[in-house]
Amino acid sequence: KMEAARRPMAQAMGALMGTLRGKFSNRQGHSKGAFPLTSKRGPRDFYKGKGAKSTGRLTKKGIFVVQPHKLEEFVVPDLEGCDLQPYVSYTTPKLSKLQTAEMQE
Repeated sequence: KMEAARRPMAQAMGALMGTLRGKFSNRQGHSKGAFPLTSKRGPRDFYKGKGAKSTGRLTKKGIFVVQPHKLEEFVVPDLEGCDLQPYVSYTTPKLSKLQTAEMQE
């Protein structure tokens, strides 16, 4: 009798595990947002990267050649004689939108 009582529960758990296996697995298509797809969760040859931009290219011999037009160029203005300081204190009072609009006029 006890075995017959456990059988529907085992069937329900098997069906539940089957649906969860498809939902959480990244190999079986879209994971429906359950987990972010990373190189640890994806297939063996999956490489996502970190969103960095390429700064050059690889030659036939495997040597990386930097291309200057792909490098970022930071333009910094000359700040000599500027009264502004680089940091703002946390104790500085916050301005309302009305006050900032009056200051810009």
